[in-house]
Amino acid sequence: MKVLYLPAETGTGHNMRAFAMATKLRELVPDVEQHVYLGSKSPIFSPLFESLGTRVHVAPVERDHANISQLGTSFDWTTYVTGYLDRTFISGDKMLNAVALIGATVPDVVVSDYNIAASLAAEVSGVPHVLVTERYDFTLGQLENDTLVGAGFVVKNPAEVDMIRTALTTLFDWVTRRARAVITDKPPIDELDRDTPVFRAMAAGHGHFLGPIVRDECSAAPVPRSAVDERFGLAGSEYIVAGFGGTTMFAENKQRLLDTYLSAFRRFRTTHPRARLVVIGRQEFSEEVDGVVFLNYVTDWHSLIKHAKIVLSPPGWISVTELAVMNAPVAYALSGRNEYHELEAMRRLALLGYRVVTEPDVSALLRILDEAFSAPDSFVRAAAMAAGAIAPLGNGAKVAAELIARAAVEPDARRRADLLECE
Repeated sequence: MKVLYLPAETGTGHNMRAFAMATKLRELVPDVEQHVYLGSKSPIFSPLFESLGTRVHVAPVERDHANISQLGTSFDWTTYVTGYLDRTFISGDKMLNAVALIGATVPDVVVSDYNIAASLAAEVSGVPHVLVTERYDFTLGQLENDTLVGAGFVVKNPAEVDMIRTALTTLFDWVTRRARAVITDKPPIDELDRDTPVFRAMAAGHGHFLGPIVRDECSAAPVPRSAVDERFGLAGSEYIVAGFGGTTMFAENKQRLLDTYLSAFRRFRTTHPRARLVVIGRQEFSEEVDGVVFLNYVTDWHSLIKHAKIVLSPPGWISVTELAVMNAPVAYALSGRNEYHELEAMRRLALLGYRVVTEPDVSALLRILDEAFSAPDSFVRAAAMAAGAIAPLGNGAKVAAELIARAAVEPDARRRADLLECE
């Protein structure tokens, strides 16, 4: 059996989810030949995949989607489709590159992790594919024009944006119908997801909500606190973990969130002198702030999370699932309403019962920190109850691997039926 993973190149979470599936498939089928194509953070992820015996293929040019703005203030075809989608999810260059890679590796199945160009390439190449997605539709398909305007975008031509939305949903629907299996780690909520492509795939029987698709380390016993203290310089502290990395639409939002974290922490520390702040941001830091540990990226961040007093995290969904498996005491912070790609996740997290805050100021963060430090048991309980909806059965990586293996060997009855229908 030969498998090719093509994770979306926009975030490290897609790489990590592919790694979790590849790990379980190696356990399930020890002689499997696995390939992965990395378009982001390959120096970090190549050794991880290679430790599984996976052949790594690296993009000629890797993009940094965490530290540059992706959009402008106007929301139209030029800024959104040409300027953003064409560089990320729907790209002729990426699709042809994937076609070439499929031709070179000759896989039995392609695993597309929210990589629509990869799904199209698999279909063009006549190779079955499995779609792994944290989105039930393209993001725009679950946002209204009024929401975009409320987030600060200029929508000069609503009809044009409606046309983009319809075209994207049509494409996503086609991809989900063609996929041998559609796998999601996001729990369906009727009021948000009804009549979306993934919701329809579930009704058709080839869509599956599996819960988190994460590494076993997330649910493993925590490493000793002493090891964390020694590694990160946190001895004698009660510490906060604050994330602000991930794909960003506007770089100034990321900087503003960091500034707010630091300002809130300085004030909080006047009444909690033992507090420390660990900032994880997918960038190099030059500043030094008393009581703050700055980290670029930590592949084993679970070691930090399991001893943290509270976690402040952006709502990137793969991070959400890892935190759910760890039952982390987490509150979710969205840096800006114009980070349109995370608005749906914030709606969902609020409905699930998490503490969420959008464009937080210092006072809002101080209230959350005070709650976590003064009433930790109730804060942990509330987060754990919400996590139960995301991870009802724990880690779904093993089931995902089983579905991938099945897709590689089963006859494609649905495709044959489609062809007969066309005739």
